[in-house]
Amino acid sequence: MQKISDLFIENIKNLPLWVKQVITKEIFDDLNKKLREFSELASIEDLFQYMCPKVTFKGKQELQERNLNLSQGYYIFLQDLIDGNTIFEITIKNNWTLADSAKIFCRLIELEYLNITDYATNKNVAVAMFIAGKLKTGEFLKRINKISAIQLEQAIRHQKELNDEGRHIKMASILIKLGFVTDTGLDSLLLLKEEARKRLPVGVGFISTKFTNQEDEQDQITRMQREIARLENENIIMKKRLKKMLNISD
Repeated sequence: MQKISDLFIENIKNLPLWVKQVITKEIFDDLNKKLREFSELASIEDLFQYMCPKVTFKGKQELQERNLNLSQGYYIFLQDLIDGNTIFEITIKNNWTLADSAKIFCRLIELEYLNITDYATNKNVAVAMFIAGKLKTGEFLKRINKISAIQLEQAIRHQKELNDEGRHIKMASILIKLGFVTDTGLDSLLLLKEEARKRLPVGVGFISTKFTNQEDEQDQITRMQREIARLENENIIMKKRLKKMLNISD
């Protein structure tokens, strides 16, 4: 069966060249604007989304025996990696957010279920940890070499001094005050984290999808119908909560 991410990319590739030229320019300009001070996070070829780490023997054993009784998402993630899926494919296929995938990814690393040889220096692992809330802003900036260890220590020391004075200032604000990052840079980081919490809208990239057989087509239709039903149910629940808050009867 053709991967969902391949179908998504194929639809874009099948667009006329003159359309792709415009799309490429618009996307490039948008990325440069939003990640102006973090160009390496926009242009790097081996993005976190491209990663497909090997599952360790320990991870495969847990997948078979399920001794830890983890939530189903962890086992789906492990199996998808064994099947050769990237983080991008796993995220789209299971209708997760990138933040969902990042949290599972980080937890599996902690459990030694994934083989990440350059864990301490890999920028993409740092991005995953930041998105998953495992790395604070200052530590993340240090991990991607935007600030030095000395600068981070200076910021932490300054924050402690302010805390002792009863002034509780966030690390991000201190880094800006000390001139280590700019407001624009901080906005980029916040946007990176915020966007990672968004799902790919239903149907995006699949409007003109051509399937090789009826089984693949039905599988995709079933997935989309299931997602539509889930969103409709969420909408009903939200409406009920809103009516309750506003004390509105049906």
